[in-house]
Amino acid sequence: MKTHSVKINGLEEINGEVCVLLQTLPFLQPIAGQFFQAYAADSEDLLPTLLYPCRVSSTELLLCGDIPKSWAPGTNLHLRGPRGNGFHLPPLTRRVALTTLDQCHVNRLLAMADAALANRAEVSLFTNQHPSDLAPEIEVLPLDELIQAKDWADYLAAVLPPGQVKTFRNGLQLTAGRKTPFSAEIMLELPMICDESSACGVCAVVTNRGWRLACKDGPVFALDDLVSEDGSLG
Repeated sequence: MKTHSVKINGLEEINGEVCVLLQTLPFLQPIAGQFFQAYAADSEDLLPTLLYPCRVSSTELLLCGDIPKSWAPGTNLHLRGPRGNGFHLPPLTRRVALTTLDQCHVNRLLAMADAALANRAEVSLFTNQHPSDLAPEIEVLPLDELIQAKDWADYLAAVLPPGQVKTFRNGLQLTAGRKTPFSAEIMLELPMICDESSACGVCAVVTNRGWRLACKDGPVFALDDLVSEDGSLG
């Protein structure tokens, strides 16, 4: 995959996380849930920094991730992407539920929230944290009310470590092996460090269709495709 050279226009703190601001260019057109691999041009780091769309506009792209402290406005980056399989919001969706179970940073869901709001959908975020940088239209509800999403939402998007998939299903009182009564997609929090052609296997995920690589087939997967740690579906 071709690597592009870009310059950091600025840094912004969003919900307590430092994010990178870039100028939107024709090759920088990610959808929510995709990712970029980035290196500072003068860095000798062996592993890339993974960057995820936080906010996307026609002129600016805000990316979140574990931003190195050495990055600053003016830093030149080598950027590969957008990569992977992102979220797929059904076009007629009218009620969207979002959560990370407070296990991952909520900023990775903001691009999905913006897409849903642009589609005139209602959006609810289930969290016990207090994110301050949210669109005013987003309703914030406590995690113990997530069960309500089972009957309310048309679509649910979550960002989770693989070990939390079973907890997520249990919180919604979903039965393993049965089709979820609404559309649900999970963005898995995994290291995606190599070029997908290398198939190093670090980001391998077991699904009901066999093993898949998050860097190529994900990092977003349908909930019904995921297999829990105990071997049951999702």
